[in-house]
Amino acid sequence: MASEPATAWLAVVDDDLRQVVNNLHGPLPSLAGAAYHCQQAAEKLVKAVLVETRIAFPKTHDIGALIGLLPASHPLKTKLADLAKLTPYGVAYRYPAEDIWELPSTATIETWKVVIEEIRQSL
Repeated sequence: MASEPATAWLAVVDDDLRQVVNNLHGPLPSLAGAAYHCQQAAEKLVKAVLVETRIAFPKTHDIGALIGLLPASHPLKTKLADLAKLTPYGVAYRYPAEDIWELPSTATIETWKVVIEEIRQSL
């Protein structure tokens, strides 16, 4: 069972995962919104792991940098490393930009969601 501080982070992960479902299957679907909330869930999941491991972290949205704070021996480090690719979705589509990003497919987002849920359940 996760500590109280980590549980608080996990509650926000759960909320972001609900938003992923709403953005994929709700009355007003949004792949961009689903990708954003996947990134948010992944980021907060890594922060929950860091809190549980008693590792301080800076204010950042860079999932790879956060994962890099974990010791190499941490049992979730390899699984979490796959989530680093979600970092750009924390800002992509949220602000006007010259870069045109290709939206991930619904299947890709569903895969990300499953990975996040599996790691989340292990805490």
